[in-house]
Amino acid sequence: MKMATERSYTALMKRPLLAVSIGMILAHTSSVSADPTCRGVEVRFTPQGLPAKSGREELRPQIAVWIEKKDGSFLTDLFVTRSIGMLGLGNRPGQAWLKSDFRWPYGRRPQSLPVWAHRRGKTYGYVMMGGKCSPTCPPDFQGSPSDDDNTVAYHGPVSSTENYYCSPSGWRTQRMNGVDVVSCASAFYGSKGYYAAGKKSPYPPRADLSVVGGNDSPDVKRFSLDNDVAAVSGATPANGKLIDPIRWYADSLIPDADYDLYVEVGIEGDFNAYWPPGKATPEPHAEWDHLGKDPFGQPSIVYKVPFRLDQSGRIATVTEYAGYSDYKGESGTINPPDMTISQSGGSGADRLAQTTDSNGTWRVKVAVTPCDPGMCEMPQTPSKLQFKEITDTTFRLDFQVPMGAPAAEYRVRYQNTGPITAENFARALPAPSANLGPPGSMVGAQIVGLLPKTKYYLAVQPVSRCGSPGPLVTAEIDTSSANFTTLTGCFIATAAFGSELEPEVHLLRRFRDRYLVSNPLGQTLVGSYYTLSPGLALLVSQHEPVRQLVRDGLLPVVRALHVATGL
Repeated sequence: MKMATERSYTALMKRPLLAVSIGMILAHTSSVSADPTCRGVEVRFTPQGLPAKSGREELRPQIAVWIEKKDGSFLTDLFVTRSIGMLGLGNRPGQAWLKSDFRWPYGRRPQSLPVWAHRRGKTYGYVMMGGKCSPTCPPDFQGSPSDDDNTVAYHGPVSSTENYYCSPSGWRTQRMNGVDVVSCASAFYGSKGYYAAGKKSPYPPRADLSVVGGNDSPDVKRFSLDNDVAAVSGATPANGKLIDPIRWYADSLIPDADYDLYVEVGIEGDFNAYWPPGKATPEPHAEWDHLGKDPFGQPSIVYKVPFRLDQSGRIATVTEYAGYSDYKGESGTINPPDMTISQSGGSGADRLAQTTDSNGTWRVKVAVTPCDPGMCEMPQTPSKLQFKEITDTTFRLDFQVPMGAPAAEYRVRYQNTGPITAENFARALPAPSANLGPPGSMVGAQIVGLLPKTKYYLAVQPVSRCGSPGPLVTAEIDTSSANFTTLTGCFIATAAFGSELEPEVHLLRRFRDRYLVSNPLGQTLVGSYYTLSPGLALLVSQHEPVRQLVRDGLLPVVRALHVATGL
């Protein structure tokens, strides 16, 4: 294994923003004094992920970055991707071995980043499928418990409106600026879960839920309060691009000493001959099983960089991985490198790309720099915010970089559950990154994967180059009406008429998109329909007399809607 190397570091790198969008400005500028013992740590790497293949979107990694003392005790979190840190991927309803997919709401994934999760030494309530009535909920219409943790289907009695995740059959993938974008085709109605008595998880629960519905457990109100990593959560970095530096500033309470920085990288479905598919559990409701994917491939990979925290400004790099995790996620064990882990193509140990620059060839680089008192003036908040390219699932925000003190970054968060304030900023979703230009230039960021016909609230927070956050600039925008480019839903009508391309199915789908998903009552009706319809659709498709009966019942409805709406 190659040893980590150290070199002198001469200047701070520029840090771009994380992303952005519109509004009412609360800005004022200020300056702060630098702590003479303040030291900054910058971390850089290039995630690779796996390219898109037939029937599968591009696979992007889950990543955690943290620092430990030399005795192995945990020091601090630096970064964790939002699916783990914000959206509860490791601790959510649904047993771990279920097939799942990106943006699905169910199936906890304890194997995602288990080294990070266990070595932090913290535990949280264990989230299981359920709601207000759990653990003694009435059965669903199929006769099975509605809070059954072993299925993704039929949880209506424990469900409420979902603000991020999609129905297992209600998501779509499209290509935007060379990246696969996954979004929800319509509103979803799903279970948020509850804390199971006597059980704990090393992963935090969701932090993005601020509204509790009538079917939700009161435990849901505690999720965001219990989540202590939302503030360091960030959008998943783009594949194949050197990330903007992840920065951390050590204060005078942290002594000069030797430390270890860890980067853990997990990718679901990263298979090879030693870690083939086949470990996932089939969905008990057979009509859903074909929709999910087996996530259990090669375990997460860990890179370790020893470095010295002091005023010398040294750089440490590493090219080889330190080991891999327990694939079940049951411990924080780091298994030593071996032949079972792939070494190329963005798979296995190659999940972070090799980069060559003036510091040599490396996969992870750690730069330590003293905080310059002249860099601590608070930057102004951005101005001339402009929304562009607004669709039903995405928008772009352009804004002008202000004059005056330069920013290390502009932290940007968004949500659709209400205005963002200083108090809830850390619990809003972090946006993707965008390049930071010189003062006076217009820069932009694109936010994707949104719900159609939905109001989103945004906030931008400037951060000085010695790590001090400034006041928020807030904004809000409505996404446009749904413009579906793939055919989803209408299960019963499709089963009755035989194809999603039949004109009757097309009219019913357009009625849903135009008149139902645009209002709360309609969204509830649509969500309930998606909860109940797959099982009924299976029955309809298998019995021709039932298909004929349903067709006969739907035709008068279709004709009436055609006359009433002109669709």
